[in-house]
Amino acid sequence: RHFSGADLYFGVEGANEYFSYYGRNFDGEIITSNTPIATQNLWNVNAKIGLRSTNNAAVQYRIQTGYTAYIVTDYTIEHQVRSHLDVTWNKDNHSAGIKAYVQNSLRNDSTGWNKHALRIEPFYAFSNKTLHLHVGVNVDLNIGTGQQLSSNKNIAFAPSPNIKLEWSMMDNIFTLYTHAKGTMGLGSLDEYLGYNRYLNISEGIAFNQARAYTPIDAQLGFKIRPIKTMLIDIYGGYAYMLNACHMEAKVDTLNPYAAQDFSLKLANYQRWKVGASLHYHYRDIIELNAAGNYYVWNAEKDMTVYDRPSWDAHARLDVHIDSKWSVYSENQFVGRRWAYVMKYPEGASAEKLRPTISLNIGGQYSVNNWLHVYLQLNNYLNRKNDIFYGYQSQGCHFLLGVKYKF
Repeated sequence: RHFSGADLYFGVEGANEYFSYYGRNFDGEIITSNTPIATQNLWNVNAKIGLRSTNNAAVQYRIQTGYTAYIVTDYTIEHQVRSHLDVTWNKDNHSAGIKAYVQNSLRNDSTGWNKHALRIEPFYAFSNKTLHLHVGVNVDLNIGTGQQLSSNKNIAFAPSPNIKLEWSMMDNIFTLYTHAKGTMGLGSLDEYLGYNRYLNISEGIAFNQARAYTPIDAQLGFKIRPIKTMLIDIYGGYAYMLNACHMEAKVDTLNPYAAQDFSLKLANYQRWKVGASLHYHYRDIIELNAAGNYYVWNAEKDMTVYDRPSWDAHARLDVHIDSKWSVYSENQFVGRRWAYVMKYPEGASAEKLRPTISLNIGGQYSVNNWLHVYLQLNNYLNRKNDIFYGYQSQGCHFLLGVKYKF
């Protein structure tokens, strides 16, 4: 609902995910059947209400609160109350403000688990035709059992920067930019299963500590626009990560039909990267987006770096044939990764995962402005890409659907 200078909004959404665990004994190739061993049912229900400014007043704001129920069937329900407060003061080319986020989480199980997270970012910004600057400080404070960032296991304090600078020259033909930011995970159950749906749920319920903390993730790059319809971005960066997560695959080689799941392990990493991206469009007919990155990973104590590729790339081409027909090609490539595998009774080992090559094409026909029919042919090479150790992607498959706008 619209008021004078403000907008009252609300929303409700829900999602369900039902999946199966598979007993796959992995030794270079899958040697057992794909018969489901166990299933899991996840529900995520969200509701929110908020008020935000809509005029050009000197003070802009957003106030929002909401509730989330993350339901893990037969295990637990995690209740989350999430609140936002954003306030920005604007004057000429200058602005200053504060962004705050509070999340209170608790579960209806016997663990006595509860966690409270506070994120605050005070900031200053300046913007004109050639220079854009944002200087902020993220302050993360997590309160609850199982913290790992200090000697106090009930409190985690994690500051990080949020700095952005962009300087355009030569009539926007050349732009130099840099940014430095940081993040900290909240340690909630939906975040835990977000790493890998096949993680052991009982361990996730007991695994209460805060997740990955990145004190710094910095990037320096430049953009070149040789023609109006083309933008090239070349960049390099460095990141330092504490409590970064990787998976431990658990395999019972004596019982190939035992359900294979995973545990979550923590390690500290440094990551260097270089990369480039390309954006090109021709009128409203052709649009091309492509990017590639090369990474150098270092783990503490010369540990093997797990679950992280040395390179990745993607490319998408969209062609609008006419006002009715359009086609696209979307392709993703990920380099070889190492998986940490705990085999029973043999013990731990590092196993290679195959590089990912996923090629997809699709098309859409617009009947009118509100009705569209589309067809997607995914992974048409029928390649069995390794998602996780023992779990591979679906082969060649298609999706036929209808979009209706109202």
